[in-house]
Amino acid sequence: MAVLMRQMIGALIGLTALAAPTQAQLPLRSGFATTASSALSQQLAAIASSGTGRIGIAATNLDTGETFAFAGRDPFPMASTVKIAIAGAYLDGVDRGRFHLDQLYSRGRTVIRAGRLIELMLIRSDNGAADILLKEVGGTAAVNAWLARAGIRGQRMDRTIARLVLDDRSRTGKIIANLPLTPQDVAQSTSFTDDGEVNPAFIGDARDTSTPAAMVALLAKLQQGALLSPQSTNYLFEVMTRCVTGAHRIKALLPPGTPVAHKTGTLAGVSDDVGIISLPNGHRLALAIFAKGMRSEWERDRSIAEVARLLYDRFLAMGPAPMAWGTAP
Repeated sequence: MAVLMRQMIGALIGLTALAAPTQAQLPLRSGFATTASSALSQQLAAIASSGTGRIGIAATNLDTGETFAFAGRDPFPMASTVKIAIAGAYLDGVDRGRFHLDQLYSRGRTVIRAGRLIELMLIRSDNGAADILLKEVGGTAAVNAWLARAGIRGQRMDRTIARLVLDDRSRTGKIIANLPLTPQDVAQSTSFTDDGEVNPAFIGDARDTSTPAAMVALLAKLQQGALLSPQSTNYLFEVMTRCVTGAHRIKALLPPGTPVAHKTGTLAGVSDDVGIISLPNGHRLALAIFAKGMRSEWERDRSIAEVARLLYDRFLAMGPAPMAWGTAP
């Protein structure tokens, strides 16, 4: 009991006393506060602590710089949300004249345009399309190099999508989740060691992971036009608004028609959804929600939906957004 109490206290302290990310990590408009209100922090903590697994949350209002997080610096499995980085690396090549969207690639017996591969990868989370583009940019090392040049720390890609899925299925047998299954198992695995560090068994495989803060940093820099040309930036987010996966996650509890440019990720015991929500009052919210463990995918999806709606309501209650800056999705 004492161990679990230390865990909860540590999580709440980390949430309510979150320091602003560095300029290299998350570019925020100067002059705005980046501390979370205690009321919202407590609500987010309640959702994140109510299940039998673990949730990582990071969110930034792109128009005020206000930042919220829960386990925002902890690594979580990215699953298919890594496809945003693959798209970014390829579009960076387009901007540099190395590739173009009409470039043709062989896929089995068919020939397909690069632009279509990007759409399949981001809209339907097509793994084959992702690996074709990944190979073209130079593999995982090239994606990691692009992330490093972008100043994104805390996100890494180690395997092709095909390898990632194969390893996931081999480990789970397609049935057993890759995380503790019972509340007792979860309680034991989330304990802290004597030196205050998280038990590595709970953090899990470090490969192909991202912290929520790193993912939000990537989304923010992309949306603000800091990494790609205006044409490539607009193209990327337009495609992401057409994502058809994850209907029960970020978008589930938002008002119908709310513009959301997002990308989901799913593995055994893992549900992710990351993206940018555009609110009626002009505010834009970049958020990353990673969930692992829990009793079912439904429980993970519901938690993601509740967090997204809570943040939506928080920023909807604000006045009109300041004068627009950056590139809108």
